[in-house]
Amino acid sequence: MPGPSSVTQRGKTEPFELQVSRGDIAFHQPVVIFGYSASIGNTSTPQTVWEGANNATQNNYVYPSSAVQMTLASTSASDTGIVFVAGLDKNFNLLSEYIALNGTTGVTTVNSYYRINGLYSTNSVNVGTITIKNSGTTYGYINIGVGQSQMAVYTVPNGYTFYESYIQANSTLANQAVLFQEQRSYNIASIRVENGYSITHNNNTIDYGISPFSTGFITIPFTNPFPLSQGTDLQWQAKTNSGGINGSVSVFVGGFLIKNSGDGPMQLGQLQNGI
Repeated sequence: MPGPSSVTQRGKTEPFELQVSRGDIAFHQPVVIFGYSASIGNTSTPQTVWEGANNATQNNYVYPSSAVQMTLASTSASDTGIVFVAGLDKNFNLLSEYIALNGTTGVTTVNSYYRINGLYSTNSVNVGTITIKNSGTTYGYINIGVGQSQMAVYTVPNGYTFYESYIQANSTLANQAVLFQEQRSYNIASIRVENGYSITHNNNTIDYGISPFSTGFITIPFTNPFPLSQGTDLQWQAKTNSGGINGSVSVFVGGFLIKNSGDGPMQLGQLQNGI
C-alpha cells in the first residue's frame, strides 16, 4: 500500500521546494549545510565556521592536495559505532563508505578521498570527539554527543551544479562588534557563468559575498538561486571588525543539487549534505 499523500502532492499548487524534498522531481536533490564554531571572532582574519576553528592557531579548513586514505578515531574508548563518510574522489565524483570505529584506535578508510563533505554517526551517540585525519591534518570532526559533522564546507560533486538559495548566520557576538559573514570559493571552474557572461578563469580564490551584521543574526535569501559549478570548493567564514573579543558562530546554507545530464534520478536524501 502506498503511504499517505497530501492533496497538493501531485498538483500544481505544492511548492517546488517541497516537491524536491519529496523526491518528486527527477535529477534534483536538497542540500543542507550546517556549520558551527564555539570559538571564533578574536581575529580580523576570516575563519572557517567549523569545529576546528581555534583563535590561538587560526585553524582554517584546508583541503588534501591529492586523494588519500584517512583514519577515523575517537577520544573515547566507548565509541565503537558506525560512521558514514561522505566525500569525493580525485575526480570529484561522489564517494562514501561506512566505518566501524574502534574507540581511540584509528581505523583507516578503504577509499581514498580528495574531499570530505560530511561525517555521520549511524547507530549510536558518540561519547568522545570523532576525527578523520591524514598525516596529522584533520578534515572533519563529530563533536561529543552531536552525531554528525558541523562544518560550513562543501564541494560540488562532478556532474552536478549546486544552486544556493539561502544563507543564515547567527552569533553570540551581537552588539559587541560588527561580524562579517563571508562566502569564499577556492577552486573555480575554468569557465564560469556570471550574470550572463562566460568568464575564463584560472581557479584562484573568489570572495562571492561579505555581509556585515551586528545584531547577532543575518539571513540572505536568493531571489534567483546562485549556481556553483561542479568541483567548486565552498567555505563560509566569519570575522570581527577588530580583534579582542570571542564568541560562537553558526551558519546554515540551503539549496539544490541538480544533475547536469539526465542519466537517471538519485534516491531521495542520497546527496543531502553531499552524501
